[in-house]
Amino acid sequence: MATKYDTQKRHSTSKTGVFYRYSTTMGKKDKTYYIVYKNENKITVESKVGKASQGIGVNYAYEKYNETVHNIKFGQPVPIKRKMRKKFTFENAFTAYIAHVKTEKKTWKKDEELYNNHLSEFHQLELVSLTKMQFNKLKNDKLKKYSKSTVNYILAVARQIINFAIRDELVKNYTNPISGGRVKVGKIDNASSAFFTKEQAYMLLARLKEHRGSHSKIYEFTVLLLHTGARFSEVASLTWDEINFEENTIYFKPTKDGKERHVSMSTLVKDVLTSIPKKNDLILPSIKGEQIKQMPDRLQTIIDSIIPNNKITVKRTDGEGRLLELSEKDKALLVKQTKKRLTSHNFRHTHASWMAMSGEFNLMEIRDELGHKNTKMTERYAHLLPNERHDKVNKLFG
Repeated sequence: MATKYDTQKRHSTSKTGVFYRYSTTMGKKDKTYYIVYKNENKITVESKVGKASQGIGVNYAYEKYNETVHNIKFGQPVPIKRKMRKKFTFENAFTAYIAHVKTEKKTWKKDEELYNNHLSEFHQLELVSLTKMQFNKLKNDKLKKYSKSTVNYILAVARQIINFAIRDELVKNYTNPISGGRVKVGKIDNASSAFFTKEQAYMLLARLKEHRGSHSKIYEFTVLLLHTGARFSEVASLTWDEINFEENTIYFKPTKDGKERHVSMSTLVKDVLTSIPKKNDLILPSIKGEQIKQMPDRLQTIIDSIIPNNKITVKRTDGEGRLLELSEKDKALLVKQTKKRLTSHNFRHTHASWMAMSGEFNLMEIRDELGHKNTKMTERYAHLLPNERHDKVNKLFG
């Protein structure tokens, strides 16, 4: 097996300003010689001299180094011109990123707006030059004007742009300075405390029934989400192989955030599933036969129409879609309204809340139903469990 050489590593020589890297020529091991010097602007420059296979050696490279330094000192032309590397900027990365997500992400316009309005100081900077310190400064500056959730969104867009460039090898040997929690906004308490009452849920399903069998699958999704407690991505990726009509169960694969599990199929869920034609491996595919990415926007309009005071009243953008600077009062009100607002994301929370309130399930059973990896997430439903301790204390002390 042939030995692999690190073609990026510099190897010093006995001569000042001369080094070499291993290379390959016609399938054979070779050496490429370089010289390093400071140009007339005191900027360090690396110039390629040539390969050993071309007759280039340390002494010849050293002659070129001395000649170059001499010419720079006396303002004469440099004998070896450095090939300028084209700078790959943050803007170059964004251009490639946005072209990709336009076909994948419905919220790409929001990403574009955040990029233009909040990341402008990075646009013309070389991507691989961006550091954790720069993004921490950006974070601290933005937190003086915007909510934590907004700043978190800005950083998330920047992180996705850089990750895309790294994943598609638009840049090499670069680690994302804001991935892996390197730049933290702080704890954001966005966990919703709201869930649908049974009356609200039944009203919603009755309203959505007219959409049964539509291309949007809005009714079918709502039934499955509400009756299984699954995440949207889990339901959207369900295949017919994961439905067991004999046992009346649905199998959900393990995910990054959850364990595998089998969930019981309610009568309504079974009725919905048996009515869906099998045109695809996916149970609820898009018109093109692909996995649906998110619920249609009109679902929120329908929810708001049947539930009074379910809208967010805090104005967050101006007439041109730019984010507004919020007062501390408006920030607090926005957090409160967001936590109380009922959306499609509350179907899973509703399923678990109904289980807890019934008094028929303990936390372990709710954990297994939702696919939580531990009970830490499930403990948010503990206050909804019927508490017999109070009755026992009252009886004991009369």
